Amino acid sequence: MEPVVIHQLAARVYDLLGERLGAKGDTLEKRLKYAGRKLPRSARRAGYDLARAQDHIQHPKLAITVDGPTVSKAYDRIVRHLTSIDVAAERSRKRYNFAAQTAAQMLVVAGATVGVFAWQGIL
Repeated sequence: MEPVVIHQLAARVYDLLGERLGAKGDTLEKRLKYAGRKLPRSARRAGYDLARAQDHIQHPKLAITVDGPTVSKAYDRIVRHLTSIDVAAERSRKRYNFAAQTAAQMLVVAGATVGVFAWQGIL
């Protein structure tokens, strides 16, 4: 596999990580680390395989060890996962979870307040 092709594949994954997961970092490996557990294990491994291939392709002796079909499969696996993420639905889910968590906390505080008032004989 040509070095230019591997760099293009890595650049596409780099952009998708930033766009879909909001990952930050100046290298693919840093963005993968930032994404962390937001990615399933197989997609994370595929991303690291692609990052390793990108590093190896820059060195003449290590470039021989880069396997084209393996890199292609890794790229397909991580891109398939990243393109399946719906950013708007993810944002909506986060808002819903925040609202539900806040409501639950308010119920606990209200229940504790009523309990303390009842215990003190105020109610």
